[in-house]
Amino acid sequence: MKIKLLSEALTVQQKILEELLDLLERETRYLADVNVEAIVEINSKKEEAVARIQSHTASLRQVIGEAALSLGLSFDISLGDLAANLGQQGNRDVILQHEQLNKLAEHVRQVASMNYDIAERFAASVTSSLELLTRVINQSNIYGAGGYQQRPAGAVLINREA
Repeated sequence: MKIKLLSEALTVQQKILEELLDLLERETRYLADVNVEAIVEINSKKEEAVARIQSHTASLRQVIGEAALSLGLSFDISLGDLAANLGQQGNRDVILQHEQLNKLAEHVRQVASMNYDIAERFAASVTSSLELLTRVINQSNIYGAGGYQQRPAGAVLINREA
């Protein structure tokens, strides 16, 4: 019975991770399109998904511990060790779920890392462009008698937050 509860809890965790992966993949498209409004919306949805993962992780940890105790193992055993132990007893379902969760979590990490890199490069590009504009505005060329004269045109405040 405890193993069935464990399997159900792992399925819930997998569904939440799949939802997060979907959000991250949509975020990748929005970053490529520079759709700031959609990115803001996706960020709030990602925060909700992460909060659900964190809250479910506590209950998952409890279910793992109870399943371990029912098998005579330590309460604080890792899911991988529990899955290996169950595999030795002939239960391959938890091992397969554990492997799927690991693959899914790795994919989530990869997409999140890629999105972070895209966002950082975009922010650096915007910063560079704003610095160039600031220099151009503050060092305007003014044509007067005797040719071009360079004079500061005055300080201009540009908001650097994108």
